[in-house]
Amino acid sequence: MQFEEALRKHFKFLSSTAHDNLPALAVSRWNWGPPGDHGRRSLAKMLADMKCRFGVEVGTNHGDSAEFFLKASPKLHLVCVDPYVAYNARHDQKERDACYLDALERLKPYNAQIIRESSTDAVDGFEDRSLDFVNIDGNHEFDYVMQDLIRWAPKVRGGGVIMLHDYCIMWRGGVMAAVDAYTSAHRVTQWYVTKDKAPTAFWERGKALVR
Repeated sequence: MQFEEALRKHFKFLSSTAHDNLPALAVSRWNWGPPGDHGRRSLAKMLADMKCRFGVEVGTNHGDSAEFFLKASPKLHLVCVDPYVAYNARHDQKERDACYLDALERLKPYNAQIIRESSTDAVDGFEDRSLDFVNIDGNHEFDYVMQDLIRWAPKVRGGGVIMLHDYCIMWRGGVMAAVDAYTSAHRVTQWYVTKDKAPTAFWERGKALVR
């Protein structure tokens, strides 16, 4: 199933899908799991219908999103990139180490690999257009989000999916500004934001003029 068909199977829209550089609000057609997170779970179902087999998650934390994707797509190989080091939003290194061990245990039943490196160090290990999708959920400050977008978007094949979690206002959050700037600069004219408590912005890689 291609992106457009899978998209419309799992989402309905509260705004136009054809506005230049304005996202369409994508509402899950089904109530998967707890309220406030139906869209992210529907994204996992959408990727499964697209038969995505190789993806990367940048910023895995305890593995919530990773488990959604892996449960929905049993044949998926997911590489999780997260350094698990303390930084300005999470200061305690012991907590970061415990989080890493928690993610390892949680994802053990699945075809998942955790690379404990920064995203900018890990990205060169992937060929351009080799991924079916990337889910960016790392450091949410503007510079880091923009670097992740610029470096990881070319790794996704044409027709694949680029996703960024937490497209919302938050302390020191730069996801909204980075996504808005990137989609405008690269003329991504059809993109979407899930109607969730912590929304995900996403679009088809084929719509981005990135080489």
